[in-house]
Amino acid sequence: MKKFLPLLLLVVLAACQEKAATVRIPPPPTPEPTDPAIPKDYNVKGRVVDVKTGEGLSGVVVSDGQVCVLSRTDGCFYFKSALTGVKFVWVSTPSGYIPPVERGLPKFYKRLADVTPLDGVYDMGSYELTPVENPDRFTLLVTADPQPRSSGAASDKYAYHSLEICEDLYRELLDVSSAITGHAVYGLCLGDIVHENTALYSRYADGLAKLSYPTYNVIGNHDHNPNAADDVAGAADFESWFGPANYSFNIGGIHFVVLDDMIMKLRDSDNSLRDYDAGLTDAVMSWLRADLYYVPTSTTLMVAAHSPLFKLESGSERTNTSVNGPEYGDLINDYAEVHAWGGHTHTSFNYVYPESHRHRRVQVHTVARSTGELWLNEYLSSGTPRGFTIVEVDHGQVSWRFHPTRYQRPDWIGTTTGKTSRKPEYKWRDWDYDASGHAVMKNGSVMFLDEDYQMHAYPRGAYGDGCVYVNVFLWDEKWGTPVFIPEGGSPLTMEHVLTADRHDLATTEIKTHYKTYSPALNSSSDYSASSTGAITTLFRVAVSAAPSKGTVRVTDRFGNTYSADVSW
Repeated sequence: MKKFLPLLLLVVLAACQEKAATVRIPPPPTPEPTDPAIPKDYNVKGRVVDVKTGEGLSGVVVSDGQVCVLSRTDGCFYFKSALTGVKFVWVSTPSGYIPPVERGLPKFYKRLADVTPLDGVYDMGSYELTPVENPDRFTLLVTADPQPRSSGAASDKYAYHSLEICEDLYRELLDVSSAITGHAVYGLCLGDIVHENTALYSRYADGLAKLSYPTYNVIGNHDHNPNAADDVAGAADFESWFGPANYSFNIGGIHFVVLDDMIMKLRDSDNSLRDYDAGLTDAVMSWLRADLYYVPTSTTLMVAAHSPLFKLESGSERTNTSVNGPEYGDLINDYAEVHAWGGHTHTSFNYVYPESHRHRRVQVHTVARSTGELWLNEYLSSGTPRGFTIVEVDHGQVSWRFHPTRYQRPDWIGTTTGKTSRKPEYKWRDWDYDASGHAVMKNGSVMFLDEDYQMHAYPRGAYGDGCVYVNVFLWDEKWGTPVFIPEGGSPLTMEHVLTADRHDLATTEIKTHYKTYSPALNSSSDYSASSTGAITTLFRVAVSAAPSKGTVRVTDRFGNTYSADVSW
């Protein structure tokens, strides 16, 4: 017994340490019939109100970005704020309600600087929320990295003008949202709203004002003012337009958390605010703990940040390497279902952790650049067409699909593009544009580019071998494996391509063209035709030369089957 006692103590100690490493703040206790106590030394107060009835809303989370409190039975809230570093007091809009919306922007916050304290107390007044119809069902349109430059910027002339590309995106978003009836529509932009030119926020806001729904916004690294002195100052322009960079809200029983995970710092070469560390500062981490304290672990979370918070398409695990990564990973792990949204990488990457992994309840959604290939603003980003993700939520059930943008400015059709001597051949683009700027598929029909286009299939020989290839844009481990069906033959299961040289052929085509024919890109050390990105959604299968046609077919995780014909 004496021999085994030290070993037993080590086992117990290790178990205690493991438990300590994964402990999180417990969910709140069952609400008591009495209201939260009013602190004697409160210096912030206000009221959350149902705008239709005029009655106060109880149990609504209110925050100054540091502490979180609940509103009382009469809708009033009181709390002691440190005030230092506090810019906003905002409500985490409860499910079934929507805050005021001004020109497409949700106004769930008020600025502390707009209120004059009386006897040391900031009276924030009423936060008026409007009930929504059919609250348990909604559609979310998720975009990422529109990232326009001004029309006069040299880098905007390599191909298509990015501001006009954004106009095409807004037009598509309006078409999609206008066709949705019977429930609410919301938008979520995952950051890099502009490219280091904060004067363009007005153009983005003008675009949102044309839409028929509110859009929540994430701050990206390029959304910081590069001339600012530090991370906090760099976010000031973003906050002047869109409110706090870290906040939460609830829709249809789902808790959304928006996080600033770009910790900006000065770049040594020119002292500009362009370098960054990925992750959450201690202050953001502290607020996140306070916010999630009021969210039961049975709740589905939607966590949105600019840079992916979890798995990357490279295979690395962000929670192992980012600032406070282990802490936020452990905090979020306990929730029943987590959808982690990010942009930043300009690639499409969806991932489901295996059941044995500590993040097994987390699903990763990395959204490709909605305005296309970086630098070029071309029709795709690492193989995924310009477009966005449509998320449907119905009584807690979450599904999603890709939606391509079908528009391109007619005045670009048949003209040279930017600083190139010739247009790309577009051998591998599956569509052309008609005189009105609508994308029409090349298969001989008049079918426009639409949601049936969820993959790009390449015929035998396209990649220089005897295989048929397919890039399935939003593929993840819960989809079926694609199959190729030769004409008159039996289905052939396709192989997941995971070699280091995997790439999308259409992306390689346009990048090679611009690297060759654009003087600016040809001489740029930052732009390489070979850096097309090692996509994780490529499949192939070896086929015989005859028959010289067939169909690629795949079923997504929600039971929808998509197909694409190829011939050679």
